[in-house]
Amino acid sequence: MNGVGVVGAIMPSLREEFSGLLLDKKYADVLDKIRKNKGTVRTLTGLLYSEDDLVRWRAVTMFGILAEAEPEVVRPIIKRLLWFLNEESSTVGWGAAQAIGEIAYMNPEVAKDAIRVVVHFMDDEEVSLPANRNTPLLAGSIWTIGRLARKDPALAREMGENLTAYLGDPDPEIRALTVWTLGEVGHIEAAGGIRGLTGDGSEVRLYRDEELDRVTVGELAEAALKKLSGIENTR
Repeated sequence: MNGVGVVGAIMPSLREEFSGLLLDKKYADVLDKIRKNKGTVRTLTGLLYSEDDLVRWRAVTMFGILAEAEPEVVRPIIKRLLWFLNEESSTVGWGAAQAIGEIAYMNPEVAKDAIRVVVHFMDDEEVSLPANRNTPLLAGSIWTIGRLARKDPALAREMGENLTAYLGDPDPEIRALTVWTLGEVGHIEAAGGIRGLTGDGSEVRLYRDEELDRVTVGELAEAALKKLSGIENTR
């Protein structure tokens, strides 16, 4: 094997390189590489389907950074992400909804049309009820609502009433995201239902502040009640 072959054999793929940079939170380095070769954004899109949960979530964060810094690079990608949400795409949809949500959080103008599709995903009972749901997409929709609560509270509050139906969901991840989101949204009417989950010891992982935290549904319920209580006391 010649020297070039040896080097080629040990050099990491772009996917591996991006994954490593994201795990190290070297977002500026990823941004620089995409700026130099805009076609590499496809690699970032692929990482929304990484088997490594943290890589997948950091890719979501990176899409928000990219939307703020290079919106024209992101615009055509949004169409592809929306396709991933479509049942006809035959994909699980990991990370697609969250990526659109993060793009909307960092640059609302870029995703102003797409974000409503994500937020209102649960309006379609055929794909949101337990019998035949796409759980990753539903989870992504609920997380996105919570993420947008401070940036676009009016849009997030549209779904408050719909969210309460998931407080009793059999899936602990859905219960956890629902509790957290209702607290972020400030849906005071849900306090009673949230209070009923304070003893729920089911452990989940929640992405916030660029980290995956291990928490229980009960802990999230307690935190949400504190937020709702604070809102009620200011009225």
